[in-house]
Amino acid sequence: MTRRRQARGHDGRAGRGSPLLAVMVLAVTAALTGCATPGGAVPACTDPLRLAIIAQSVSSASYVPCINVNGLQPGWQTSGFNPTQDGTSFLLDSDRSPGQPVTVRLTAACQVSGASPTPPRAPGVLTYTRLDSISPRFAGTLYDVFPGGCVSYEFDFASGSQIALMEQFEQAIGLYPRQQLRLVLQQELGVELNP
Repeated sequence: MTRRRQARGHDGRAGRGSPLLAVMVLAVTAALTGCATPGGAVPACTDPLRLAIIAQSVSSASYVPCINVNGLQPGWQTSGFNPTQDGTSFLLDSDRSPGQPVTVRLTAACQVSGASPTPPRAPGVLTYTRLDSISPRFAGTLYDVFPGGCVSYEFDFASGSQIALMEQFEQAIGLYPRQQLRLVLQQELGVELNP
């Protein structure tokens, strides 16, 4: 009888979500205080606990960037995952553009002056492209702007290969809605995403 009472919460019900909540809180706290190891794996769009780390880095953002595992073409890899209190960044590398990774950054806002509107990548998102160079390198920044945040993608590809590489990196990176993440965490894991 004593063991059962110790395993139950204060209200007499089993504390199912408590260990999970504790693990998530520790993971998010460690990541946002700089104790997480930079360069770890970038979260897939199917990993709600790790997506919560990104979501907490910009608490106002209505979307968070993630990796579409089925969209990551052969020859591409991720690195440099770095969540902080001011946003999250990571790199997307292609073996067809060695030494020139796409730098992905989630921030609370972006300066899109000089950028041209392009077709949006998700509902409620405004997408812009600014080209800094088209020869001999195809370089610039793609922006996804949405309520409470922005994801910028700095790219630099050799001219001639840029069309395929642009399509591939855009397919590889998804935008996961914060509302959906909140529901998944609550319904499947019993965890609250704040705010």
